[in-house]
Amino acid sequence: MEEYLNPVRLRVLHVDDEPEVLELTQIFLRREDEFEITSVVSAEEALAKLEKGRFDVIISDCKMQGMDGLEFLEEVRETGDSIPFVFFTGIESPEIIEEAWKKGADRYITKNENPAAQCNELARAIRDLAKGKERKEVCNAALLGACDF
Repeated sequence: MEEYLNPVRLRVLHVDDEPEVLELTQIFLRREDEFEITSVVSAEEALAKLEKGRFDVIISDCKMQGMDGLEFLEEVRETGDSIPFVFFTGIESPEIIEEAWKKGADRYITKNENPAAQCNELARAIRDLAKGKERKEVCNAALLGACDF
């Protein structure tokens, strides 16, 4: 009996100015075989990728050279994009976390000394947020289909 393989992979844009963090996270997330990960080292590069392609979820560090994660989130939200946005950062400041929520972050995951556990948490967040986005798109399409223009 053939096993059904789902060809649809969740497209994730991962932004972090530390290449070793990008690589380690990619190694852990690719074990799941359900994520297609695009890694970039700056928010500016991520904005360029968003202009050219479609992603299901954004993962971003908070403290980066140039445009930081909060500024990046603000730029994304100002375009009207409601793409799920996850902060994956070493910053645990309550003020920063509160600012992230105010600007429209969907999740805030703190990096720690256990990469396997934090990447498992990150994978769950990606799945949950992508499912929520998919449900929202289906509902919007159904509403538009019900409208008589």
